Amino acid sequence: MHAVEQSTEQVPQTATFEVVAVRYGTLHARKSEFFHRFESYGEPDGETEMAYYFWVLTGGGRTILVDTGFDPAVGARRGRTCDIEPLEALRRLGIGPDDVDTVVVSHLHYDHTGNLAAFPQAQLVVPRKELEFWTGPFADRYQFAAHVEPREIALLDAAHRSGRVRLVDGTEQIEEGITAIVVGGHSPGQQVTVVAAAGGDVVLTSDAVHFYEELEADRPFGVVADLERMYDAYDLVNELESAPGAVIVPGHDPNVMTRFPGVAGQAGGVAVRIG
Repeated sequence: MHAVEQSTEQVPQTATFEVVAVRYGTLHARKSEFFHRFESYGEPDGETEMAYYFWVLTGGGRTILVDTGFDPAVGARRGRTCDIEPLEALRRLGIGPDDVDTVVVSHLHYDHTGNLAAFPQAQLVVPRKELEFWTGPFADRYQFAAHVEPREIALLDAAHRSGRVRLVDGTEQIEEGITAIVVGGHSPGQQVTVVAAAGGDVVLTSDAVHFYEELEADRPFGVVADLERMYDAYDLVNELESAPGAVIVPGHDPNVMTRFPGVAGQAGGVAVRIG
């Protein structure tokens, strides 16, 4: 009888990243200001809190950002509190602008694009539909235009013309371990970013899901480009959560800071480790 030969070939492993959520801002407002047609639920209104985040992915010698937060001056003009300037939060994590090689831009609203100018050498990954919409004929209509900063759109458009922007469509692998899924709903080209981490997929919804309550109560957010696609995005995110070890990270829920362990050191109280 022959002994069974043991293969020495290594099974390829998917690249994994450590994911950190960085909270840099706050807004207090009434629930009726956050949810679409809140009055239709017949519930009492009340004050609630919105948190502002961006996300840091590290692994394989790479540092990648998902969004960059709002410009502190723009946030102040819009009545938002900047708890810590995004670039200072990065510094506390030991990251400088030159360390970032890629910025994934989930959509082009002001609170996600406000610090892009700080990363002039980074490749920018942007949903094609977002860039086309915000440089197109409907972008200056008030109900859309109120959510973006023209200077920031111009910066992205210029970066695209110079060849520094990678446009993504549908479901596309940005690189091994990072997948972009364009879902729309909140913004015409709103993107969800799925990141492979050691314990399972980390689903960075950005503004496809602002609050856990949107998924738990099937309750759409108040800023809607396409309600049908917003609901469809909720269904997709729920499906993604069913994968073994997968975790969902809403884009603005304060509870993210308590559901995940805090980062030690200078970034304590500012950042939590997702995966």
